[in-house]
Parts: sequence; C-alpha cells; structure tokens
Amino acid sequence: MDALTRGTNALFLLLGAIMVLSMHAGFAFLELGTVRKKKTRSMRW
Repeated sequence: MDALTRGTNALFLLLGAIMVLSMHAGFAFLELGTVRKKKTRSMRW
C-alpha cells in the first residue's frame, strides 16, 4: 500500500507541474496577443 501511495503522490506532483508550466505558456501567449506586433520580440526574449 505504501508503494501505491508514493506512486500516486508522484503522479499528482508531475501532473501539477505540467499544468503549471502549460498555464505559464498560455499566459505568455495571452500577453503577446495584447501588445503591438513590434513589441513582441522584447517580450518573448
């Protein structure tokens, strides 16, 4: 049972990290969509 709990915890940790990283990328695209085209280079890098 302990191995199952540890595996489940690791799975949820990895899924949470993936969701946070994807939200970060989505917010970056949202920000790039709200600025003028000539300013996007400075915001991406």
